[in-house]
Amino acid sequence: MDIAYASDDNFAVHMAASICSVMQHNREEDITFHILSDGISEEKLGKITDMIEKGGQKACVYPLGDFEGKLRALVPGMNTGDFHVTTLARLFLGSILPASVKTVLYLDCDTVVLHSLEVPFLTRMDPMVAAMAPEPTIYPAVKELIGLSDADIYYNAGVMLLNLSLWRRENLEAECLHYYQKMNGKLPFNDQDILNHVLRDRVYTLGQRFNFFSNYYYFSYAALCRLSPSYRTVGTERLYRISKHHPVVVHFAGAERPWNEGSLNYYRRAYEKYLAETPFYDTPKVKGQKLSMLFYHGMNVLTFLCPAARKKISDLYYRKHFGGVV
Repeated sequence: MDIAYASDDNFAVHMAASICSVMQHNREEDITFHILSDGISEEKLGKITDMIEKGGQKACVYPLGDFEGKLRALVPGMNTGDFHVTTLARLFLGSILPASVKTVLYLDCDTVVLHSLEVPFLTRMDPMVAAMAPEPTIYPAVKELIGLSDADIYYNAGVMLLNLSLWRRENLEAECLHYYQKMNGKLPFNDQDILNHVLRDRVYTLGQRFNFFSNYYYFSYAALCRLSPSYRTVGTERLYRISKHHPVVVHFAGAERPWNEGSLNYYRRAYEKYLAETPFYDTPKVKGQKLSMLFYHGMNVLTFLCPAARKKISDLYYRKHFGGVV
């Protein structure tokens, strides 16, 4: 089993918690962790690789060098907004990882794994290039911008099983880069938007259980279907309830991060549990976030009580942060 992460120094601690959770729930598997390092310190890398090896697994580290500089040379107008440039590294897995790696599971650093990952790896992918879970809360303007219709599913790339053999054979890395250049490096959700455009109709749909966004705890199935009617085609209300209460992968997407002081994230204890079993167990919470955490939690509760009001707030947020991009 090959699993890849891409991280800068700031997110390395969260990556360690995610790696720890993978190892705990996949003890019978032989795992190679491929770590794309965008400036992770030698001290942190040493602790992480030592943790992996003590757990009986293998670690491979790939320094990205001046990753941002290289990308800017190719895409001078690049503007990743609130996202760190490291997010784009997943587009280069085909050329960075050894040719012997035919299939790889990419995980964002802000994920924790709560069950075995065997099911995604057993997914029959050909002729599909990737397997991802849907993100029905995506802004309609983003789908329109990248050429998707209302009926198309938009996928979240935070958990992505990639058919690297097919990816390399069809030179999809170059196709992604070409599209990014065409868009002048300005897309609201960067590599995720690129992947949704380039891989349109070539993605196997994973159940939401394999990439459950923590803020979805407050969304009803009906509310998500109203936001994205195509969501009814990928699952049922019963499966959604199972995903919510028994997720395989929890993804801490959104502002209510469990490492922020004052976070009331419903799944925060899962992150805290695995962090406590890493060499970074004594990492303090990020201070100065209590008020924003309270506001964001209030917005999540509002989602449960009045989805329409949450949508209005989200629309305002989108126009403020991405209006200039699109």
